Formats: sequence, C-alpha cells, structure tokens
Amino acid sequence: MKNLILLILICLSCSLKDGNFKKTEIIYSIVQTEKVERDIDDPAIWYNESNPSESLIIGTQKDVDGAIIVYDLNGKIDKERSIFNISRPNNVDVIKGVRMGDIRTDILVATERFKNTVRIFSLPDMLELDGGGLRVFKDEENPEPMGVALWKDKQGFANAIVGKKDGISGEYVSQYKLVYNKNKFELEYLRTFGLFSGKKEIEAISVDNINDIIYYSDEGFGVRAYHADPEDGDYEILNFAKNFTGDQEGISIINKDNNYVVVSDQQKVNQFRIFSPELDYKQTGSFYVNCIDSDGSEFHPGPFPEPFENGIFVAMSDDLSFHYYSWDQIKEYFDE
Repeated sequence: MKNLILLILICLSCSLKDGNFKKTEIIYSIVQTEKVERDIDDPAIWYNESNPSESLIIGTQKDVDGAIIVYDLNGKIDKERSIFNISRPNNVDVIKGVRMGDIRTDILVATERFKNTVRIFSLPDMLELDGGGLRVFKDEENPEPMGVALWKDKQGFANAIVGKKDGISGEYVSQYKLVYNKNKFELEYLRTFGLFSGKKEIEAISVDNINDIIYYSDEGFGVRAYHADPEDGDYEILNFAKNFTGDQEGISIINKDNNYVVVSDQQKVNQFRIFSPELDYKQTGSFYVNCIDSDGSEFHPGPFPEPFENGIFVAMSDDLSFHYYSWDQIKEYFDE
C-alpha cells in the first residue's frame, strides 16, 4: 500500500511539473519521412504559394559526409534537390523574399560544422549561392557552428544568427547580414551577443520574423530572448521555459490567432511545451507525440493540401525520420 501511495504521489508530482494542462494522450504523426542512414536534425519548411502541394520539408543528415535532405509533403526524399557531401551539417533555416542584388529570392542557410562555414542555397531549386561556403567566427580557430536561424531586416536583407559548439557567456552567438556581391552572397559581421549558463550548450535558435525576436535554447537552463534588430540593443529581453525534465531543445514559432513559442522537452515522453508571449511567456499547455527524443521542430500555417490545410508541424525523431502532424491534431492544446 505504501508503495502504491508513493507511486501515485510521484505521478501527480510529474503531472504538475510537466504542465499537463489538457489531455495527455500521444498524438500520432500522419506522415513519417523516408529514413536516412545517419542522425538527422532541425527541419525547415519552404512554402510554395503558387502551388502549396509542391512545398518542401528540409533537414540535415549529420555526418562527416553528411547532407541537406529535401522531402516532399508525402515524406519522400527528393534526391535531385538534396545536397550531398556536406561536412557535418547541423541546423538549417529558410527565409522568403530577401534581397539578392536587385531581385528578391527565397534562400536556405545551413551550418557546415566541420568546415566552420555556413552554406547558402536558392529555393526551390537548391542552387549554390555561396561560392562553396562562408566562414563564420573568423577570429576563432575551430568554432564548429551549429545552430542557425534567419531574420529579414527592414531593408529586406537576410540576417543569419549563428551559434557554435562552445562559447562563453555574452559571446556565444553572432549575427551576419547576407549581402549579394559578384554572383554570390557574402557575410557582413554585425554583432556578437548571448548569455550562457555554462551548463551544456546552445544549439536550437529560432526567430519570430513577425515580432522581430530571437530565441535560443540554453540547454539545462531555459530559453533566452533577444531583439533581432541590433539597433534595439544586445541585452537579454527575458528568459523562460525553466525546470524541464530533459533539455530545452527545438523551438518553433506558431503565429495563428495568437502567438506561441513551442519548445521540445527532450525526454523519453516526447513532450512539447507551449508558451504565450502575450502572457509574459507563461506555459499555457503541452502536447505529446510519437516521435522519439525530438530536438528540432518547425511549424507553418499554410494552407497546404489535406490533411495539412490549416498548418503543418514537423518534428525530428531519433528513428532517423521527420514526423508530420497537422495543426488540427494539436490545436486543442493551444488557447485559440
């Protein structure tokens, strides 16, 4: 009897700690992508406005001879668009309508960790726009860039916010403007910033391009928020998402009727926690999925073809695939 009571108390404690605000049943993915041979990470979504069914899901295969893998909405790998022989690609992000000389274009940026560079490709055709790679953290011998997220400034220039494997507090993240010159992009250094607890590392970075806020996960500590525009200052706006069961990892920005920040709690129960900027980043809900030990996710509101007509949530899984969920599957856990 004592053991039973102890078990009940533990379960209640865990329920309160994990923020199980509504149902806790597992949500099963509608699509699982084709599996690859090695570790994957950090999905990004490119939306095709003229033909949403031709939208792309993009992720990385992390290895010395890694790849940037392109998938369709059915989870099939597009081998023609995928880029191979990338030296330990880590994270990837996409952004639409940025300046490339006198025109606007959509681009993808990925970190190539073992070459200490970022790679830039056009979308949707995946043509190289970087001359083979652009060096980041030039004053450091081997910084190993990991996280990357993109922001578009008021003039339409893409900015890359890049993190690295190791760093010191106040100097963990750097920001670069992407300037097109002589048929390729170049990096214009803007600033270095970013507090760090020293507990583990900073990898997951995301940008809310509507509200101009950078978020990154200081693993083992929480999520930190900064202004995306350097003119607004380098100070930390706030931090939140504390006391997770596992590491704070992947960050997704969801802008529907309300604005949300979704953070993966990298633990065995595969939980995503929901935070509301309008409520001082209070946790307002959570949901559980069948993907395994996820440390990267992304959301796009669409509309896409059924069953993703109201939006798609993509999460990395340790089973070497990405899992697709519809907004309709998870919306009840949000205050919409």
